[in-house]
Amino acid sequence: MVRIIILASFLSTICMFGALGSKDSKITLICLGLALVTWALCIWRCMILNQRINKRRERERMFDEYMRRNLNNPRGW
Repeated sequence: MVRIIILASFLSTICMFGALGSKDSKITLICLGLALVTWALCIWRCMILNQRINKRRERERMFDEYMRRNLNNPRGW
């Protein structure tokens, strides 16, 4: 996730320098649009990664709880 944020920062910085250094308003708008799209995709990807991490943690928590319950109260003994 840190790599995604660093990459988005790098790309948006390049786009901002392109927007600041351009004399043409069309190129300036394109560079600003690319910077915004870069951050939007970064945020979207981080949200997906967080969802996966949370689902995995929940499955591990449920498995640990199941194992703890069954080890303390074994059936058939």
